[in-house]
Amino acid sequence: MKRILLATAILGVSATALMAAGPKADLNADGQVTLAEFTSIASQNFTLADVNGDELLSKDELKGLHEARRDAREDARFDRADLNGDGAITRDEVDAAKDAKREKRTERRDEKKAEMLERYDTNVDGELSEAEREVAKAERKAERDARKSERGEKREDRKRDGKRAKRPTPDADGDGFVSRAEHMAITEQLFARMDANGDGVLTQGEGGKRKGRKGKRRG
Repeated sequence: MKRILLATAILGVSATALMAAGPKADLNADGQVTLAEFTSIASQNFTLADVNGDELLSKDELKGLHEARRDAREDARFDRADLNGDGAITRDEVDAAKDAKREKRTERRDEKKAEMLERYDTNVDGELSEAEREVAKAERKAERDARKSERGEKREDRKRDGKRAKRPTPDADGDGFVSRAEHMAITEQLFARMDANGDGVLTQGEGGKRKGRKGKRRG
């Protein structure tokens, strides 16, 4: 039963996964995912998983969908590396992919440096002095502390109001299967939880998983 619930939660699809899916999720290509688009994808996933067409998802059907998605991700990674589309990945293509990653890292590093200079290079000499670096360090720490404090206050507010969100249960009637109605109901609940600002659409950054210790960068 636990595996069924876990796999069904995967069917709901996180907001970040939907946004990453691009045109498939953002049906009208406006850069955001509405409830209608979200539920449309969820319904398609249900139909894909329901191999025998009985409108119920069994453990085996959920497992099959999970494996199909894994294969699709692997195919997508292969296609990105296979630059000429000949079905084989050459050493030149591997090297090209590595070069592209290095270029992106360099671009991000340069952008970050430019932002830092614009914000903290008070004497406009193109470099950050030790004093300017100390100011930048202090401001970033203050910003992190403010965000941490804000998150703590929100948690306390939820505790006081008794509004801590409960994880929805896919198999509502406990019969060991997930019906389409149950699946769509939990999909709408998941959308509501992800829609942080309550505007009825999911944009980049909404609904993403919070980073725990493993998500922190090492210094």
